[in-house]
Amino acid sequence: MIEFVSVTKQYDNGTVAVNDVSFTAPTGKITVLVGPSGCGKTTSLRMINRLIEPTQGRILLGGIDSSETDVIQMRRAIGYVIQNAGLFPHRKVIDNIVTVPMLSGKDKKASYEHARELLDIVGLGEEYAERYPWQLSGGQQQRVGVARALAADPSYMLMDEPFSAVDPIVRKQLQDEFLRIQKTFAKTIVLVTHDIAEALKLGDYIAVFQEGGHLVQFSEPAELLRHPANHFVSDFLGAGRGYEELSFVCSEMPISSVGTIRIGDDFGPSTGGEWLVACNKEGEAVGWVRPDGRSACDADAIAYTATVREGAAPLKEYLDAVLASPCGMAIVERKDGAGWGAIHCSDVMGQLVGRAEESTEKR
Repeated sequence: MIEFVSVTKQYDNGTVAVNDVSFTAPTGKITVLVGPSGCGKTTSLRMINRLIEPTQGRILLGGIDSSETDVIQMRRAIGYVIQNAGLFPHRKVIDNIVTVPMLSGKDKKASYEHARELLDIVGLGEEYAERYPWQLSGGQQQRVGVARALAADPSYMLMDEPFSAVDPIVRKQLQDEFLRIQKTFAKTIVLVTHDIAEALKLGDYIAVFQEGGHLVQFSEPAELLRHPANHFVSDFLGAGRGYEELSFVCSEMPISSVGTIRIGDDFGPSTGGEWLVACNKEGEAVGWVRPDGRSACDADAIAYTATVREGAAPLKEYLDAVLASPCGMAIVERKDGAGWGAIHCSDVMGQLVGRAEESTEKR
């Protein structure tokens, strides 16, 4: 774990960047530092590996005061993922990944073999090993950055706005991949972001900083949404706080049977005007469709929507799916490949009403 104990950073001009901050980033968890620009979150991150030295207080890594350890060895024991990846442009992807293992005197052959394995783990593959960073997209470069951070098998990882320089679609993919990788490696991670939605998605714990370098709340995401510490935290979370809280409320929904049709197939005579789940040639559901005078299921007639999986899922996921549907139903992927079903908007709304009434009674 990483512990901040009454840490302050004050510069020579009197500016206090971090003001008496104490918190613990637990072992094997992701702790996100979030807040507006100039609140001290990046300064706090940089004090962990002593790129910036604290003025007062202590920072402990695994119970050991970082100020009492060799700074070079300490930095090599920490993985880093930064904005825009920070890859060496003159070195191939595979050489970028093995940088720290080579500096640490690890076996060359084993390090390169491990680097190729990491390329697969981050979703790239061995065919990218001999390319240069300029031959990769921004999202691919960030994946290489994650692989490089993992290459020396560090106990700790520091991540500074790692996904902010890519477009929203790639950002979501990278976030999902990162969470998948973390399930496997369970590193102790401190991540900085200014995006509260990203903090809520990635963080096991969230530290909210306010201007002046004050830590105003440290808690799990669900607790943060339920009980913001003050007006600043509530305002920073935004007007959608109640909606975001649904991400942490899981429930099961009754599933109804529903008809299906593949793209290009004819509508049967008994179809009538009912909505059907449209599937591609692989049998995967892609959205809803109904005849509306057509004889066959054309791709341009489909209302494309996401699907949810059978079983307990966040209410936010259900709500998003039914609201995005043209017919007020969410497409459900049944367990064990048993086909497709539907969840009705009325059932989702019933859960929301019940939750609201329960919350009112508690107050």
